Amino acid sequence: MNKQLISFHFYLFFVLGGSYFIHDYIVSFDHLILLYALNLSVACFVYWLVFLLRDKQKEYLGFYFLAGTLIKFIVFFKIVLPIFKENDIVSKTEFMSFFIPYLLSLFVETKSLISLLNTANK
Repeated sequence: MNKQLISFHFYLFFVLGGSYFIHDYIVSFDHLILLYALNLSVACFVYWLVFLLRDKQKEYLGFYFLAGTLIKFIVFFKIVLPIFKENDIVSKTEFMSFFIPYLLSLFVETKSLISLLNTANK
């Protein structure tokens, strides 16, 4: 397995795992592990997609990254929002429980993809 793949997975798991334990300690929320797992899996999918296609379809890599963001929004509206709307109110705690892992996975994913593309261009 490639060093960049291992590095990405370790870094993403470390950041989201640490955030999960802190988040769970501060706010007890029933679906917190689901939200973190969804963000972790979609970020891994997008990174793997870009990693596998980085040499053959360089001109479309930005579109794959944007498609990953679209997938995250679809997952939110199809899976997460119905869970939040069970009581007809989306509270600030529920919103932040999705947004924090989303933002963290987006930062790690973006940083790792920039690093991957920079090494691919050399």
